[in-house]
Amino acid sequence: MWRGLAALAVVAALGGACVSGAPLTGSGEGIPVVSADFPPHSKAATTQTAVLQVSNPGPADMDSLVVAFARAGDPELPAPIVDASAGGDNPSVSGVRPEPVGVSSDGVVYRFQGLEEGASTSITFELVVPADPGPAANAVQVYDGSDIERAAGVRLETTVER
Repeated sequence: MWRGLAALAVVAALGGACVSGAPLTGSGEGIPVVSADFPPHSKAATTQTAVLQVSNPGPADMDSLVVAFARAGDPELPAPIVDASAGGDNPSVSGVRPEPVGVSSDGVVYRFQGLEEGASTSITFELVVPADPGPAANAVQVYDGSDIERAAGVRLETTVER
């Protein structure tokens, strides 16, 4: 009888872990859930709004939230929406809400206040798309500033039109 109860307890515990569905790091902390909203088509050299939705599934707070833009795929294609610049002021980023706590010197990494376990936030970037027509994209990585394993990525992509 005790074996049956023990087996049932193990099945219930494992089933509960599978139901949550949140991937975990090696240390058992949840990977953030990230989505992005960005227009699929944009007029050349216009400012477009990118909204990142970030949720912290836990089981721990995120000490700081970092958003990093990188080129998407082959350096030749597609053109980056946000590319590295000098002096921390990136001409491709005309606004950020909420205001970041810090920005890298190349203007592609933004650090924000932390995110409590179970909390969600929206981060809005006003981005100036390239002037040349064609595909434009960035890989966007979102992670806990104190644990790089707690990272998730999304792709921002648009087709720039004249």
